[in-house]
Amino acid sequence: MREGHVETIRRCALFAGVADADFPALLAALTPFVKSYARGEALVLAGYPVRRIGVVLTGSIEAEKSSPDGGRLILSHMGPGGIIADVLTGSEHVKSPVTVLAAAPCEAAWLDARALFSLGGAGAARALQNWMDLVAEKYFALDRRVGLLLEKRLRARLERYLREEVPPRADGARMCPFSRTRLAEYLGCDRAALSREISRMEREGLLRAEGRAFYLNG
Repeated sequence: MREGHVETIRRCALFAGVADADFPALLAALTPFVKSYARGEALVLAGYPVRRIGVVLTGSIEAEKSSPDGGRLILSHMGPGGIIADVLTGSEHVKSPVTVLAAAPCEAAWLDARALFSLGGAGAARALQNWMDLVAEKYFALDRRVGLLLEKRLRARLERYLREEVPPRADGARMCPFSRTRLAEYLGCDRAALSREISRMEREGLLRAEGRAFYLNG
C-alpha cells in the first residue's frame, strides 16, 4: 500500500482520535487491501452482502438506488476519505440495499472492521466508537435526504440542497459534485426541469450558475 494511501486512511473519520503510536498496528490488524475501479464500475452491488468497510482513496463514488422501471436515485457522493458500507458491515446477514459506483476512476481500501470487536487497547476502542458515530451520522444524513425529497417544489429542493449540503468556498461559490444530469437524479427530477428552474432562478436574481459552481444571493 502506497504511503499516500496510508495517509488518506489515517485521516478518515474511522481513525479520528486514534493515537499515532497505535495506528500502524491497528491498521495491520484490519488486513487492508486496495482495489482500483474504472468509472462506472461497481464497488458494492445491491442485493449482495458486504463484509468490509471501504475507504475512498482517490477519485469519487456515488451510492444509488434503482427502481424496477430503471429509474435511479442518487443517495450520496463521496471523495477521498469517504467511508463505504460502514452501516452494512456491522451485520453478518444484511445485504446491501444500494449500489455504489465509481463516479470517476477511483481506488478504495477495504478493511476488516469486524476485527475491532476482538482487539483490545485504546486505539481499537476509539475506532469502534468512531464506527458507531459514523453509523449514527448516516442515519441523520438519511433523515436530511428524506426532508429534501419531501419538499414539493423543485426550487425548494435545489436551494435546500445547496445551502445544507454544499458548503461555500471563500469566494462564495458552492461547488456541486454532480453533473447536471446526476444533480437532477439526486433531486428526484429530470434534467430538463432542473435546467428550467435554474434559469428561472437566475432571471429572478436568486442565484448564478457557472458550470458546477453555484452562487446564492441572500
